[in-house]
Amino acid sequence: MTTQLSAADKAARQKAVVARAIEFLGTEETPRGSNRGREVDRFLLSVHCPPGNPWCMAFAYSMFDGAAYTTANGVTFLIPTASCQLQANHAKSVGILVSAIDARRKLDAGWVMLKWDAELGRYAHTGIVESYNSVTGAFLCIEGNTNKDGSREGYLVARQTRRIDAIGSDGHPMYAFIQTA
Repeated sequence: MTTQLSAADKAARQKAVVARAIEFLGTEETPRGSNRGREVDRFLLSVHCPPGNPWCMAFAYSMFDGAAYTTANGVTFLIPTASCQLQANHAKSVGILVSAIDARRKLDAGWVMLKWDAELGRYAHTGIVESYNSVTGAFLCIEGNTNKDGSREGYLVARQTRRIDAIGSDGHPMYAFIQTA
């Protein structure tokens, strides 16, 4: 039987996910550049991926899993994978992948950001939306495997400020989102 969550319950769980992610701010790889470390290894193991692999999606999944919020009202919105593109494919298949254009009206804390990589031609980075300013289009994200410059190949959990209307060098919108409530 699927437990039905009210809008208030979903909002509380999204808030718990963001609070959990905030607790990990500053967590670093050991050594830097290794995709390893006590916490990083745990993130990767949460998605059944061996240590030493890129871990941004494993971080995001681990935050939701730790808050017991990967499924709501019969929809699994995050699957255990370290792949941003597989997560995007899953979200699209269950109807919760939201384009940046559509997200402008409703983006909320606790949604999952997916960042397009023009060079790779796929989603290749992710984070958890902490806040969104619909007037400026800026959103604050907590991201694993990043650095102070916002790289997708970083070494720590950090906050990044991004713009919802950003376009990649290939003309593709830079962001899409997984709606979690």
